[in-house]
Formats: sequence, structure tokens, C-alpha cells
Amino acid sequence: MGSAEIIAALRQGGLAQDELARRAGVARETLSRWETGTQHPSLEALEQVAAAAGFQLQVGLLPADPELVERVGEQLELSPTDRLKALLHSDWPACQDALRAAAFVGELAVLVGAVAAALRGAPQPPGHGRVDLLIAPEDQEEVSQWLLRADAHPGRDEQAPSSLECRERWVTGHGQLTIRHTAAGLADIAAVRDRAHPVILNQQDTGLLRVALVEDLVQLAAHSPWPEDRLGLPGLRAVLASERYSTRKPRTERLELE
Repeated sequence: MGSAEIIAALRQGGLAQDELARRAGVARETLSRWETGTQHPSLEALEQVAAAAGFQLQVGLLPADPELVERVGEQLELSPTDRLKALLHSDWPACQDALRAAAFVGELAVLVGAVAAALRGAPQPPGHGRVDLLIAPEDQEEVSQWLLRADAHPGRDEQAPSSLECRERWVTGHGQLTIRHTAAGLADIAAVRDRAHPVILNQQDTGLLRVALVEDLVQLAAHSPWPEDRLGLPGLRAVLASERYSTRKPRTERLELE
């Protein structure tokens, strides 16, 4: 559970936000930001809030699922294309449409979410192959222009449950994309983008995607208000536990689209 979920659970007994803040000795505005996920308390502060609500916070360390770790090794033996094909099956064509549109955005965005996790070796199926892009707020207008040039069309914006975080929906061919310009757990989106590993589309270098590092994907998933992000945490942690992944050696991989 993330800190926002813990605080929301503490208030399920009917304790008002301002009363909980008063008991915990923090400003109501601060507690509100913690509960919506726009900021994250320290472990000590979270323990203080739990105590104020009459609970004791217990933190435990769990080993990664050995079966998932083994499957990570199998995924990383495959090429990036085969990783996605093996997990997506009939949804692979739709994912390809979304990836082609994402390539128009290029280095303005960083690929996050379930497809990014699969490209990094996570063994869990990435939903229906929707592509999630994280961009800096100041690049929002330019990214929209590039997506329109890629024949993508905007859909309805979505707001996360119990959070102020939103994402834009886009459709391209049979594929779907989302655009986020805020992400709980990731304070500096530009830094996440800059340290991401590049993936080149096709032998002809028809485009480039930046795929977030596993450590950043873990942070995003752990603090995300979107339930589907949190479902990917076990697989991402298995990637880290596999000892097959390193951020120290930047590598360029190729993703072959049909």
C-alpha cells in the first residue's frame, strides 16, 4: 500500500481530515497532499498519523516471488519485440499502433506503465497493450501536436480515484495511449525521462522511445492512484531481484514493428 492508501484507510472510521491533522500535529493542507498522493510523508510522519488515528503502522520486507523471478529471466532472454508478443498475444497489433504514435513524440516523453514494465522484463501481461507516456507539463502542447500528426485522436480525460491526478486518453488505429504530466512518486519528470534507456523502432531507425528505468517504474507504481499501475509492482520487483537488470550500462535495444 502507498501512503495515500494508508491515510485513506485510517480515515474510513469516520475521522475528519482536519481532526486527524490536528491530532497528528500537521497542517490540514499537508495531510490533504499526503492523502491525494501529490506529496509523500516520511515513514516517521506516516507512523505519527497512524498513531493519531489509534493504529500502529507495521512495515515488513517480503522476498520477491521466486516464480516471478524465474519468469523474468525467461523474458530477458527474448528480444524486446518477442517479450511483448509473448505477453500480449492478440493485443500485439493494437499495441504496435500505439507505439508508432508514441514514436512521433520521441524524446519529449518517457514510456511508463505496463508496456514499459514488459519491455524491462516484467513477466506480467501488460493489459490490452495500452501505451502510457509521461511528459513534463511544459511539453503538453507540443506532444499533442505530434500525436495529431501521427493520426492519433484525443479522447476523454480521466481522473484517478481519490486523487487529483489526471491522464489524457488518445486513440490511434486500434491502439490506445494515455498522457500524464503528473505522477505521484516521481518529483522530477524531466530527470526520469533523461535517465531512461532508449529503444529504437525497427532496423530503419524510424523512431525512438525512452523507456523508464525499473527503479522509476517501481516508484510510480508504488505511489500511483491508478489500480492497474499497482498490479504491476510484483513483476517489477522481480526484475530488480533477478540480478539481470542494471542501470549502470546504458543500452539501446530495437523494437521491431510489423
